[in-house]
Amino acid sequence: MIVERRLLLVRHGITAWNREGRFQGHLDPPLSAEGRDEARALGRRMAASGEAPGRIISSTLRRALETAEMICGELRAAGLTAELSVAQDPRLMEIGQGEWEGRTHAELERDDAARYAAWRAHRGDQQPPGAEPIQQALARVGALLDELQAPSPPAGSVCLVSHGGTLRLVARLLLDLSPPQTWSLDLDNASLSRLSWTHDGWKLEAWNDASHLLGRGPTHVGESEGEPLAL
Repeated sequence: MIVERRLLLVRHGITAWNREGRFQGHLDPPLSAEGRDEARALGRRMAASGEAPGRIISSTLRRALETAEMICGELRAAGLTAELSVAQDPRLMEIGQGEWEGRTHAELERDDAARYAAWRAHRGDQQPPGAEPIQQALARVGALLDELQAPSPPAGSVCLVSHGGTLRLVARLLLDLSPPQTWSLDLDNASLSRLSWTHDGWKLEAWNDASHLLGRGPTHVGESEGEPLAL
C-alpha cells in the first residue's frame, strides 16, 4: 500500500508549568530551556528520517508556536524545506481549563478537594469549573480537520503542532474513538504521532513516539494513572 497523505501530530515541548503539574489551558507560558532543546531534537529527528512535512500548522499559544518554529528551523538547516514556514491557527489551541488555569494539582487537591476529586473520577465527562466545553473544542478542531480534508485529504504530510488535550481530540475525530479511549491516550511533550490516509480513512501509524528524547532525561511528564496532570 502506497501512502501519499499523512498527518504528523506534535505536542509542544515541555514548560516549567508541565514540571510543576500546573494547568495551562489557554494561558500562555513559554517553553522552558529543556522544552526548546526537545523541540530542536524533534526537528533534527524529522530531518534525519525524511519526515519533512509540506506544511506546518501551529496553535497560536507560545509553547506550541515556539516548538513549531524550532522544528521548522531544523528542517530548513538540513536543506530539506527552504520555503517552509509556520502557519498559525487558533483552532489548535489547548482546551480551556477555566478556573483551574494556573493552578497546580496539589493546590486543587488541598483547596478544591470535592470538585477536583470529581474531575479525577470522571475525566473527559466532567471538565474543570468554567472550562471550555468538550463539544465546543471538538467543533473547532473538527472544522480545521474538515478544511484539511476538503475536497480530499492533503497530498504529502501536514504537521499539526498543538497540545495534549487538543491532539487527543484530533485522534478521537479521525480514528472514531470513544471518550474513554480518547482520554486514556498518553501524549508526552515533544512527541510525534503519525496518521496516514488510505482508501477507507485515517489509520494510526505511530502514537506518542518520543524515541528522539531517550537518554536525555525523563520523557513521561505530567501523567498519573493514565490521566493527564497538566494539559
